[in-house]
Amino acid sequence: MNGAPWLEVITQHAQLNPYGPRVQAAPVLGIDTETTGLDPLCDTVRLVQIAAPGLPVLIFDMWNADPPTSAYLQTLLAGRAVKVFQNAKFDMKFLQQAGLPVAGRVFDTYLAAQLLRQKTRLVKLGLDTLAQHYLSRDVAKDYQTSDWRGTLSPAQYEYAARDAAILLPLREAMIRDLQSEDLVDVAQLEFHCLPAVVEMELTGIQLDLDRWQRVGEHLEQQQAAAAAALHKQLGNKAAVQLDFFGDNESSLNLDSQQQVLQGLKGLGIPVTNTAKNQLIPLAREHPVVQDLLAYRKASKALQAFIYSVPETIHPTTGRLHPQYHQIGAATGRFSCGHPNLQQIPRSREFRSCFVAKAGHKLVIADYSQIELRVVAEISRDETMIDAYRTGQDLHRLTASLIANKTLDGVTKDERQAAKAVNFGLVYAMGARGLKTYAETTYGVAMTLEEAELFRQRFFQAYSGVAAWHKSVKVSDAQAARTLAGRVHRWRHGASVSGLYNYPVQGTAADIVKQALADLVDALRGCSAKIVGMVHDEIILETAADEASRTAQILKATMEAAGARYLRRVPVVADAMVVENWAEK
Repeated sequence: MNGAPWLEVITQHAQLNPYGPRVQAAPVLGIDTETTGLDPLCDTVRLVQIAAPGLPVLIFDMWNADPPTSAYLQTLLAGRAVKVFQNAKFDMKFLQQAGLPVAGRVFDTYLAAQLLRQKTRLVKLGLDTLAQHYLSRDVAKDYQTSDWRGTLSPAQYEYAARDAAILLPLREAMIRDLQSEDLVDVAQLEFHCLPAVVEMELTGIQLDLDRWQRVGEHLEQQQAAAAAALHKQLGNKAAVQLDFFGDNESSLNLDSQQQVLQGLKGLGIPVTNTAKNQLIPLAREHPVVQDLLAYRKASKALQAFIYSVPETIHPTTGRLHPQYHQIGAATGRFSCGHPNLQQIPRSREFRSCFVAKAGHKLVIADYSQIELRVVAEISRDETMIDAYRTGQDLHRLTASLIANKTLDGVTKDERQAAKAVNFGLVYAMGARGLKTYAETTYGVAMTLEEAELFRQRFFQAYSGVAAWHKSVKVSDAQAARTLAGRVHRWRHGASVSGLYNYPVQGTAADIVKQALADLVDALRGCSAKIVGMVHDEIILETAADEASRTAQILKATMEAAGARYLRRVPVVADAMVVENWAEK
């Protein structure tokens, strides 16, 4: 085909000799698939393309594959060679469903490109863009969406072969960039995490739809009650302010910020906008503001979750299969969609709807104060490190230090305030920011004077954190790294808060990824499957009689992952066996 040796196509297993043994012995393989659609739970693999250095591309038509062909592919995909993919998660899910699981070392050009994005400045990370950037080659994608169900044309075979073959030189070029950016270790962490992501997406999680609908009915009642109260209190005021003549309450649109703002002003409430952080401090004095917040909370929950999440239940499995974006944020954190499991409200009524299937349990573990432990490690603050080594409650300790009280004398409210102080001040919030953060996030009211006093006492107590903050401020740094080596560079000057935030949140994200990566091997031989993750929390589903053992494995694996990066500070994961997500 076009006289290019790397585009020779072999479609029958009988023609593998002499290529078969030579491919099997190759140190690196480029692998691609062509599928009948985008859903591995409904669609199927049509072609599997295998490229090896110096050899023609082998193309296997899986619709005509006999047992020897499948066995040969299984050997290749589980062998010692580095398997190179573009967007490996997609291919690995289809191959898994076809009974061809990928094992061993993987290199994903898409994930590598995400890690290198700040260097390349590439907006799109498709194979065509990467080939042009790294190899100055044009890779046409004309046949990507062609029909792979019928009789295939020579042009389709050529397209399929080219996509596999180009992965080999592309990997070599990208390795050079990863090395120059000192990102090899982070790339390996991302690649090692892929099997866990594949397992999460394929397995999915069970939603108790009846319970979910009852939650929705309750929210609709709350929404209606809040709306009625608001119409009664704001309706006429908003109408007068906006020259809406007459007393028709239906003229008030509760979803119009302008109308609601005018109504609040008409009642003499001192607001300049209806943002949540401005309304919350006023709610204690003004019941109408409480009603507005309740209306918005119920409306948001109904639209963002109650009505939309059931639409994503898969018709084949009857489960939710969230799509995880492995590098969903600059810090390396996952993001999630369809549905966004990470944004499900933390309230018991919502989380109780996520359950184990019959005869199974959920095993859930999260890290104890992982970001604060990372702060202790990075800052080398002796007070924090000693607290964690001796098993103290850091929030209670902070409360005692800023309130000048004994540990036993700290109240529940003071500990809650200390949580806001800990999480706010390690990222260098000012007193005004701390005041707002405490009220909007933790429901803790403090005066500006109290916030300033707490801030002063916090940095006196944690002198190591204060020294770390100072060193960052004077460093004039334009980049920050996590303890695993993940890097972020600012193009137009780094913000001080970003220089504090990135290594902490990024290291926490790296630790969770290490745990997920290690879990696949740790759980081998068990019935347990990874069914979800939210920031520092991992959710497994396992047979009921294996639940206790699975919890021990999960806890040990997560703590060992943390110990790889935190050498001075002990890492603690709390694991529980539960019937539903709310019980953790």
